[in-house]
Amino acid sequence: MPLFGAKKTTRGGSTASTVVRKSRNSIRPPSTKSKESLPSTAGPAAATGGQKVASPVGSLTAAPSDSDSEDDAVKNPEALPASDVTIYNEYSMGPAFGCKFPLQFIRLMIERLLTVKLKGKTYQPGDAVKWVRDVADEANFKMEGLCRKPRYKHVIQVIVYQQNGAGFFCGARAIWDKLADDYTTCTFDGGTFMCIVMIFGVYQY
Repeated sequence: MPLFGAKKTTRGGSTASTVVRKSRNSIRPPSTKSKESLPSTAGPAAATGGQKVASPVGSLTAAPSDSDSEDDAVKNPEALPASDVTIYNEYSMGPAFGCKFPLQFIRLMIERLLTVKLKGKTYQPGDAVKWVRDVADEANFKMEGLCRKPRYKHVIQVIVYQQNGAGFFCGARAIWDKLADDYTTCTFDGGTFMCIVMIFGVYQY
């Protein structure tokens, strides 16, 4: 019975069989997987002062625990409710409650200012220019210190004219928001002259 892989050769009329044996390494394809190196226990034992450290080779699979849901929550933090977030308005569309233009306080302040600056004086064309500047500067100074409100700008207009029996009318026109903007007027009668102070409060959006 001929063996596996035998070849027949003919020499001078006689036949002989030659056996060709193949090794197992030549039949099997070369392995592409590299051998995994096992962790050494010499390092941890030396680091812990000679104590024995259990090898992690035996614990290949871990049993399911209750911490799986916590791990999912850590991986997906957007699924958790926001407990430490305070929501603020990004942009204020108007003055807050109690922060509107204080008309009553401004009117009282201007009335006292006019009494201190103009009481007992007689109209003179050269002095009237100085009175206007003094009243406007003092009113602006008091508005900055006592009547300042967040995001409000004020405009002060002072008029002084001689009172000799003629009539006088004045007015103002501006782009206005009746919900946020406001104004007040004060009039002082000095006998020989009249002084009118108008203060406008404009809210800045």
